[in-house]
Amino acid sequence: MPVVASHHKFLLNEDINREYERSLSDINTLVSDITFDILKDSPELVADVASGITDRSVLETAIMKVIDRYKYHFGLYREELMRKVFDFMFGYGELQKYIEDEEITDIDGTKFNEFVIKRKGVRYKIPVNFGNEKIFDTYCKLIAIRNGGILNDNDSHCRVTDEKNRLRINVSVKPRNISSPAISIRKHRKVSYTLEELVELEMMDENIYAFIKKLAATDATVLFCGKGAAGKTTLLRAFVNSLPEMERVLIVESDAEIFPDKPYCIEQRIKKENEGGRTVTLRDLVRDGLTMSLDSYCVGEIVGDEAWEFIKAAFTGHRGMATTHAESAEDAFARLLTLSKGANTGESEKTVKEMMAGSIDVIFHLDSFKVVDVLEVIGYREDRDQFEYNRLFSFEIINEDENGFLEGRFVKVGDIGKRLRNKFLRRRQI
Repeated sequence: MPVVASHHKFLLNEDINREYERSLSDINTLVSDITFDILKDSPELVADVASGITDRSVLETAIMKVIDRYKYHFGLYREELMRKVFDFMFGYGELQKYIEDEEITDIDGTKFNEFVIKRKGVRYKIPVNFGNEKIFDTYCKLIAIRNGGILNDNDSHCRVTDEKNRLRINVSVKPRNISSPAISIRKHRKVSYTLEELVELEMMDENIYAFIKKLAATDATVLFCGKGAAGKTTLLRAFVNSLPEMERVLIVESDAEIFPDKPYCIEQRIKKENEGGRTVTLRDLVRDGLTMSLDSYCVGEIVGDEAWEFIKAAFTGHRGMATTHAESAEDAFARLLTLSKGANTGESEKTVKEMMAGSIDVIFHLDSFKVVDVLEVIGYREDRDQFEYNRLFSFEIINEDENGFLEGRFVKVGDIGKRLRNKFLRRRQI
């Protein structure tokens, strides 16, 4: 009885009663306010609880203090409010069901009520509404901080990885963003697609599938290119998983995305400035791998001067695998050349081109979750200053619907040349 009476006494207070009514009418705002206060006072606590460094009870105590300090609750609703705050802090709230949908590869929000997803390379609107910009801003900061990122007025953009859920997350807020906060979530399946499943999903046909299976059993260096969300990483992951079981592979990434199922893989990622100590770049990881008795290198995405280390490693007899952004298969080498210049190689452009042509064997170009071009690299003609290719497969587009889905057919264009024939004959003995 005394406990109940004490609650009634609280409710008689007019100011607290208004707060109580507000909490009932707008629970999302209430939960966001509590979270905002925690992030303002103790952002590192949220990150430590998320990573398992600190026990959940420590955060519960901090939340209790915030609730009591601002009179956000009245005793009767403490447990329910605590649960909602934890769901908001460590789940994905309005986006949770899209996170759990294995067919969805991308979730993008440009305003609190403006969201799209991508499924099989096609973008669709989704009915998501966080209520207002303040809630969405708190949400974006929370997602970044709990995954080890930093977001404030000086660092208003970050890229983090949720390894448990296999997500790569880009978040940006004001002052970098002029208008609303924005979030981009790239999802990777918890159960990776196999090459056979990618045939069923029409990323490729049986001929390309058979070619890739043969390619995996050789020491050929392979480059997968295309624009963002074209399916590059999906195909690279399936390719890695189809390599010979005993092949020893070093996988290096800025953020974990490959998640190999194949054994005997060493997975490494860079160390960012905000993580303390000496930074470690992709170039460092590839270069250091030369001392590790490896069969193959896999670079999740070539985005900088690690392109030069990748070329050198492949040129010294190691198999290389990587993705990079390029408008076409032919443009991939121009992209690598440009990125290599950032390494101050000391080599002439001609030498770098010769090394690229001599070390990279096959280029796959993807668009809208389809393999649209496959080139075999023949060599580099100095007299013409151009690379020579042998086109093996292409995709003839018949129609592109309003959602960007490509309709057409895969075409076998040519037969493999002498270089690949020799590699197919000398299958790897691992």
